[in-house]
Amino acid sequence: MRAMRWRLICSEPASGAWNMALDEAMLLAHFMGLTPPTLRLYRWTPPALSLGLLQPCNEEWERRCASMGFDLVRRPSGGGAVLHQHEVTYAVVVDGRLCPQGSSVLTTYRWLEGGLRAALKRLGIEPDPPFSPDRPVPSASFCYARLTGADLSVGGRKLCGSAQARRRNFLLQHGSLPLRWDVAALRHLFGGEEMSLTCLEWLSEKPLTPEAVMDALKQGFEQALGVTFVEGDLTPREKAVADLLYRAKYGSSAWTKERQVAFEVRERVERMLKSA
Repeated sequence: MRAMRWRLICSEPASGAWNMALDEAMLLAHFMGLTPPTLRLYRWTPPALSLGLLQPCNEEWERRCASMGFDLVRRPSGGGAVLHQHEVTYAVVVDGRLCPQGSSVLTTYRWLEGGLRAALKRLGIEPDPPFSPDRPVPSASFCYARLTGADLSVGGRKLCGSAQARRRNFLLQHGSLPLRWDVAALRHLFGGEEMSLTCLEWLSEKPLTPEAVMDALKQGFEQALGVTFVEGDLTPREKAVADLLYRAKYGSSAWTKERQVAFEVRERVERMLKSA
């Protein structure tokens, strides 16, 4: 059987608000049938603290991010706060019904996790077995202070955290693969919160560049999902939707602080996607 062709986008480093706007624009365009399943690989500049969709924002985080020159942004997906600094981030948009095991949140996590696991093995890193969702998950504001069923760990320490956003059966899953951690920055942001984390630099026997990690992710997803990637870019319509979402949503303090977005913005996005 011929492998399904997916789009691969390797983006230039961008701000937190622009990265989140692009991810949501990709999800909406795919939901409307305008684009193929897509894997986007990207980085962040300046570094950013991203909040989960339902996570409260506090003024102390705002002050600390401002003092360090970091962005503060709210994701369209759930989970806890993540520091995006020295990492490669992946984002997949796909119809969850393509998952052979079913389209639930957990089964699609496990399906896409196969690509992450294959990528890590290409980098000489053996991840732990899947984390059981039946085990209790401790509460923590920092995403890397806990393990959930959507995470990958090595030696019991969290390496990659992922989260989903959905539009009916269609999903956006994105997650962070840290090359290294700035422990001082983590302590400044999160204080004495207990952390059980690791990174590629601590696990690998050789230095890894972002380009090498991106190549491993590309090959890992191809191998695990049985797809073929065709390198491409965002369509003009996706870019236009992302620009609107950047200006009116992800770059807005109303969204970052209160999760508020004007109804008129949603209507404009819908019209843009439906236009010929």
